[in-house]
Amino acid sequence: MISNKPTSKPISKNTVCMFLTYFFSSLGAYIFDIGIIVELYKISGSTIAVGGFFIVQFIPSLILTPIAGALIDRLNQKYILLFVNILRGAAVALLLVYFSIETIYITAVILGICDEISSSTISSIIPQTTPSEDISKINSVLSTTDSVNMIFGPAIAGLLITLAGIYGSISAVIFTFILAGLMILFIEYKYGKAVNEKSKHFITEIKEGLEIVTKSKLVKKIILIWGFLLIGIGATGSLIVIMLSDYMHLPTESYGWIMTAEGIGLVIGSVLIIRKKKPYHHYDLIVVGMILLGVSLMITSFADNLFVVSGAYLLVGLGAASAPNGIRTTLQTELPVEILGRVFTTTRFIINTLRTLSIAIASILSKFMSLRIIFFIAACFIIYGAFSSRGLKRIERV
Repeated sequence: MISNKPTSKPISKNTVCMFLTYFFSSLGAYIFDIGIIVELYKISGSTIAVGGFFIVQFIPSLILTPIAGALIDRLNQKYILLFVNILRGAAVALLLVYFSIETIYITAVILGICDEISSSTISSIIPQTTPSEDISKINSVLSTTDSVNMIFGPAIAGLLITLAGIYGSISAVIFTFILAGLMILFIEYKYGKAVNEKSKHFITEIKEGLEIVTKSKLVKKIILIWGFLLIGIGATGSLIVIMLSDYMHLPTESYGWIMTAEGIGLVIGSVLIIRKKKPYHHYDLIVVGMILLGVSLMITSFADNLFVVSGAYLLVGLGAASAPNGIRTTLQTELPVEILGRVFTTTRFIINTLRTLSIAIASILSKFMSLRIIFFIAACFIIYGAFSSRGLKRIERV
């Protein structure tokens, strides 16, 4: 296990390097997705081809979940992040050599694998490079980074394609992944074989990871809470555009305004968490965040003008800055570091599956049911999850 954690500092070197690593990799991913989706539709003329792009990115998590988690816990996580970003750059560079629907899909699969490994590795390495009292703050830093990239990424992607075309955009993406890899080299991280010494075989470690997820009361509770959260968010996320246009009779441009409101809420919420001298307890972050999310969707279900729904999505942003942060911090602080890789890959797989199913179910129900009712039900799911999270403090640690 890792010892000798760095002492708490206002802005540590590890925090800066982790921020820059995440910033460049996240920005590259946003630029790539936006640019490539536009180009994919141009060369295929098919919405099915575009949908397939997202599907093939999800496939790796179906196959690699148990293996990836065990690898993260077994190997040097700093070098994992370095390798992942190099592989990202190499995969995108393939499109400079031969650009086609097939190579786009191949690249999407590789990036899907890299994204899955990278996300869980970052969640796993943070407790080993950050003082425990600062974990929720660095989670907020990364959340803010993603929010900023979500706001400005599309504009940067559009500008790159306009000025330099798709190949210029691809080259910029490669450059961001290289920068992300370089930043990793400056992270202070002492590698120690994290897996339990009794686990001599890789297959045994995989089995142990699955057992932890199925037997740990804390992990099962977190999966339940996180599941309620993403079911509610997933069910409404793809329907808000229709809600705005068909139910509130607002122009389609209003979608951009509420997404901006959500982004502002994310930034405000993350900054509040970062600037708090005495960190908020991660359980409180979960409860408050989920209540905010539930209430905001409930307001949206009754809203009939842009002002109200924008205010509601400002609350969505505040809740999104809080609840997921609390969930990640709970796992990072309450579980041994030697199992975090396996825990995060497995939980991410389960909750992303639930989110995908909720999107599909909500889309089907929207044909027979008012979207206002769907939003209200989704809000109830999240609020129920908030009340369920109150029992976390009574669950013993692993």
